[in-house]
Amino acid sequence: MLMVDWFMATTILLPALAGFVLFFVGQPAIRRLTVLALSVILIIASLLVLQNGPFTYSPRPLAGVAWNQLLVAGDAVLVALFFYFGWRARSGLIVGLVALQAALVAYLEFALAGVAADNAPLFYVDHLSIVMALVIGIVGSAIAVYALHYMDHHEQHLRVEPSRQPKFFFSVLLFLGAMNGLVFANSLPWLFFFWEVTTLCSFLLIGHDGTEEAQRNALRALWMNLVGGVAFAAGMILLETTAHTLAVAEIAAERQAGGALLGLAFLVVAGCTKAAQLPFQSWLLGAMVAPTPVSALLHSSTMVKAGVYLIIRLAPGFEGTLLSPLVATAGAYTFVTAAALAVSQSNAKRVLAYSTISNLGLIIACAGLNSALAISAAVLLIVFHAVSKGLLFLGVGAIEQYIGSRDIEAMEGLLRRVPLLTAVTMIGILTMLLPPFGVLVAKWAALEAAARVPLAMLLLVAGSALTVVFWTKWMGRMMSAAPSSQRLHVESLSPLFSIPLVGLAALAILLTAALGWVMSGLIGPAVSDWYPTVGLASGDNGLVSSVGAFPVWALLTVLAVLVVVALVASPVREKSVRAVYACGENLAESGDTDFRSIGDGTQAMSLGSYYYVGVLGESKINRWANPIAIALLVSLMGVAIL
Repeated sequence: MLMVDWFMATTILLPALAGFVLFFVGQPAIRRLTVLALSVILIIASLLVLQNGPFTYSPRPLAGVAWNQLLVAGDAVLVALFFYFGWRARSGLIVGLVALQAALVAYLEFALAGVAADNAPLFYVDHLSIVMALVIGIVGSAIAVYALHYMDHHEQHLRVEPSRQPKFFFSVLLFLGAMNGLVFANSLPWLFFFWEVTTLCSFLLIGHDGTEEAQRNALRALWMNLVGGVAFAAGMILLETTAHTLAVAEIAAERQAGGALLGLAFLVVAGCTKAAQLPFQSWLLGAMVAPTPVSALLHSSTMVKAGVYLIIRLAPGFEGTLLSPLVATAGAYTFVTAAALAVSQSNAKRVLAYSTISNLGLIIACAGLNSALAISAAVLLIVFHAVSKGLLFLGVGAIEQYIGSRDIEAMEGLLRRVPLLTAVTMIGILTMLLPPFGVLVAKWAALEAAARVPLAMLLLVAGSALTVVFWTKWMGRMMSAAPSSQRLHVESLSPLFSIPLVGLAALAILLTAALGWVMSGLIGPAVSDWYPTVGLASGDNGLVSSVGAFPVWALLTVLAVLVVVALVASPVREKSVRAVYACGENLAESGDTDFRSIGDGTQAMSLGSYYYVGVLGESKINRWANPIAIALLVSLMGVAIL
């Protein structure tokens, strides 16, 4: 029990305490030492819980005060803070949502005694929780370390004085602790508390720079997540009054019906808001105004993963009901729609944002498909998406600081200008795009699982095709080079940049090489805790399902050979660059950037990608996409009532 006490304190309380220390201590040396030490501790703790396995835990009273009483006080503090932010911004919407949420939570806590009613353990750390702890501990820590150098440069560029880093790292570390608490919680009221702490931290982080745009986007993120908070509170009330339990494990242990199923539908809606599913995607896009570590933290390992975690966690409770195929359809709809929107974006961070929303939709679709194979695909996606997308966000942030832009068109010839950063960014893209990397394996498994829901399968196929378009287009711009582009020296990166970047790139490749172990030792146990089979097993040559196999090592070998051949055949050097033929004579005096055109005239050469804005632009798609998404979410409620 002592070791369990220390583990829970280390993963939940220690990050929060470290954040409070950094809030009041502004010395950079102490900040670096604290973040580095805490990152190492969180990584070690996540590996130790993987080794030691699941457990349940209820903390002893603190100075004679029950923890459920402290929870009531914590909820009150959060309500007061949200009310203050809404009142200060003169937002009637936020104030109204806070009041409604406070009324629902007060009814649950006092009229129904929902917080204290369960005798179940407050925390239940099973294999799915362990998977999430690894993602938070490893990817979240890498982002925090990266932020140490990034924020120094960021504040120098914006000429921020005095430094706001104490507040920034307070929010980041509190965020990591809250996420651990969220994935370990067995009590829905406790999970809700940590859920709302992440909402608070995301509001503070999105508005960190203090600009008018940052404040506006932070408020949007706050009210949208408060909508999810209201849905969460309503779901808890329904579950308490019908299923008579708020213990997550008990709710997921048997199929729910009637009012309890409606309660689960409310919780699915809450998960969709946190995961920025349509029509709530704008809060996550608005978060792009924040410093890059915030984008990485919200998009890869923490905030948005909380939403899909909740839906996967509760999926066994609505297995076999009409709610399942509707959840699958809603997730698949976001998957394809967000992928289409990503095609029209030239801003790299917006591409990453829409890609994240799309992949989260795929995870939710898998939860709705609700078979062992589909849940295996969902958990695989959580792991591999976190690593690859975290790498991509950090890579784009570093590139932006080098070239002064996050526009994909400005990244032309980037491989010749900043080869190290380009290489790790391309690894991130390749691990999201190609076999045998985990994201594609998960998509393969998801497509197999979707065979029994034809509409969802068609949407998944279309979304996967669109995914290829925006990734290959971006990678092509980085690899291309205009004749006049100059080769820069190999860039020198701070260790605080290079260690997280190279570490995540290596991890993405190593996890794929060890995909058999990942499936049997990590994903399989998380699925078999709740489903009779795993649906995706480790075979002699890779992964095997009931209808096919995925030869991981064979594909990885072929890919490695192709990369080596490409590097040998097309070395990145000056003499390998040739002028682009543009249906006319290239003019050497212009550095081959002009060519002779019709009527012997001179035409400037312009290279660029096509973004299909007239067809797939946000103004074109959102006018119909959001109403359909709202209708799908409303249908979840209707089906649950029926």
